[in-house]
Amino acid sequence: MSIKDMFAKPAQIQEMRAQTSLLKEQTETLERQTKLLRGEITSYQHVQEILVKDILSLTESQTRYTGNSYKSYDQAVKAITEKYNSIADWGTLQTGTIIDLRAAFILGEGIQVSHTTETREEAKVELQWVEDFMDYNDLDREMAQEIAKEAEIEGKIAIQLFYDNEKWKDWTGMISARYISWLARKYKIIPDPEDYLWYKNMEWPKGAGYAAGKLEEAQFIYKKFGGRLNDPNEAQPKIMKCLDQIDRLDKALYDLRQINHLFASPTPDWEVNSESEVTDLQARLEETNWKIGKAFIHTGKFQLVTVAAAGVDNLIKEIETCVKMISGATGIPIHYLGLLDLLKNRATGENTRELIMTATSKERQIWIGAYEEMFTKAMEMFNANAYKNKSTAAKLDPTRISVDIPQLNQEHWDHIEKVFAPMAIAGIISKEYAASQIPGIDMEAEAERKKKREEEDAKLAKEQLETLKAEAALNQNDAGEPLGKKGAVPPQLRKGE
Repeated sequence: MSIKDMFAKPAQIQEMRAQTSLLKEQTETLERQTKLLRGEITSYQHVQEILVKDILSLTESQTRYTGNSYKSYDQAVKAITEKYNSIADWGTLQTGTIIDLRAAFILGEGIQVSHTTETREEAKVELQWVEDFMDYNDLDREMAQEIAKEAEIEGKIAIQLFYDNEKWKDWTGMISARYISWLARKYKIIPDPEDYLWYKNMEWPKGAGYAAGKLEEAQFIYKKFGGRLNDPNEAQPKIMKCLDQIDRLDKALYDLRQINHLFASPTPDWEVNSESEVTDLQARLEETNWKIGKAFIHTGKFQLVTVAAAGVDNLIKEIETCVKMISGATGIPIHYLGLLDLLKNRATGENTRELIMTATSKERQIWIGAYEEMFTKAMEMFNANAYKNKSTAAKLDPTRISVDIPQLNQEHWDHIEKVFAPMAIAGIISKEYAASQIPGIDMEAEAERKKKREEEDAKLAKEQLETLKAEAALNQNDAGEPLGKKGAVPPQLRKGE
């Protein structure tokens, strides 16, 4: 064996080893690719199986996207608050409009308190106390709308009651009613273990600027306007169901504005034949300070380039669709949200006003219950503090009054005009019954005012009659003959007088 062969053999061995290592790497790569391919096939088969199960049994589904961006109550209430306060990125205008309109339609003309006794006089003290209680807490003015608005934001309402021993009008003290915000306090309602509708306690942890607190059943009123009946703490607001649509509506309006901005800014375009012409034309434009509206003579081809309007129709359709979905979820008519052109005629507009009255009927009944509970607990607290030494008969009795929120809509007024009024005129029903159908009318108080007015009219007529008699007596003689008659002499001009 030559020296050359001796040196060549190790080189061949090294080359063979390198080839073997490369072959091994290729084999491993092929195996990995095979495994991945098998995994993809398995995954694909699994997805197919899931889709088949979903279609056939509707029990299993799998998606990678969601149409709901607000899945938790905390997140939703915070988002609604930011939108209402106009500090959110999207949906501030629509959210504020919806909440304010719903609160206004829910309470309408306000709370109407009437007596349940046979006569108003029997409940006179209770009615006067309720009137002063509402005046003391501004519940007969703006505060009623404010707490209705808060209920629309949080989906629930909590009011704390406490006795204020300072004299108010003719009372030795008065009950204060103060709204408690869930977003600020994060309070929790503790129901009875055997009855989830019996709210026994309300408590909240220590927070920034306030201490931990706990209220007993007699010290608070709590009502929820959403969520499941058996869960006292979850109460999704009505607007929470369409927050995504509100965001999409606002974004579509913004996109439309951006497109309109581009339409309003067309780009001048000159087409020339060579690079030298480009340089010459640019120099002439800068030299003459040319603007649209000025005459300009050149050798190129001129046009104004604008953005294609293919997406505008889609944006307008998206805006209209979102408005319709928001209107359906909240009960706010579409023309109240600004799209008056979607109304076909006047009748359609009047019918859509009935939509919000129907959509807020549940909340209206809950508020009636809330005020009844508030008046009951407030009277009991007042009795325990101001009337604790008085007899039971002298104390306030909440059963002598009832609460209602009159529903004012065009249909009701039309019914009064076209049905009750003609029937009252024809004598089929009494005028008093027809008048009782007018919201806000206290028939007993109205009867008292009518009686007083009739007495005053009779007194005035009597006075006028006495005046006419006195004037007639001055124009007659003792014989009762008019002074204008021949031979008649006034008594003061007779002889001896």
